[in-house]
Amino acid sequence: MVEISSPAPGSMHPPSPEQALVLAAIERFMADPDLALEGQGEESGADADAAESGDVLGAILRALTMVLPIEEIELAVTGLLATHCDRLDDDTQLVLEALLTAIERDDDEMALDSLLASEASLLEANALDGNYLLVWDPADASPLREMEILDVLERYPCRGEAARWNCDDFVALLEGKILQWRKTMVALEILQEQPGTRPTASTMVLLVPEDPEAPLEQLEVGVTLSPGAGT
Repeated sequence: MVEISSPAPGSMHPPSPEQALVLAAIERFMADPDLALEGQGEESGADADAAESGDVLGAILRALTMVLPIEEIELAVTGLLATHCDRLDDDTQLVLEALLTAIERDDDEMALDSLLASEASLLEANALDGNYLLVWDPADASPLREMEILDVLERYPCRGEAARWNCDDFVALLEGKILQWRKTMVALEILQEQPGTRPTASTMVLLVPEDPEAPLEQLEVGVTLSPGAGT
């Protein structure tokens, strides 16, 4: 249960309206976690505990975004952790920290989506070409670029002390690329037979986090084929 005592005269200010909404949402879903699980499949054991934790966190965030912009939610959570932390119970603090992590992760994903959208022509060209891999590396002057398979392995080795992924990860990237290329070829056939449609193709992108200790990630990216694609 959320606990926050009334401040004594002359002490710090009480929670702002936005902070109060955050605390109310946390209290609601912590008191009845089943609210976040309605209409979802049954899980058991550790999987159920993990799913429930993630679903409750997502439910809190969804409820808050219905009444507050995400920026105000982030400010409210940050403010609670900074100025009211000593008056909150441990469970509430943990939820607030998890909410802040989720918001920051969403911000990163939205920023990446926006940047990838600006590279639509390169994404489309790569979706139509099964021989090159796309790599997103913010350390490069041009973060998104096509690379030959051997060049990817040379730049990002799967073995050794500097490795940030393994051979299985690399094979998974190649398999994903082949699968998405085949889907793109089907989409291209649809476009050629029905020029008025906008079928969706897709490709794979190898993501290189800025943190040198973080493992490499793989992302499937949808691509809307433009009229005349493949010609």
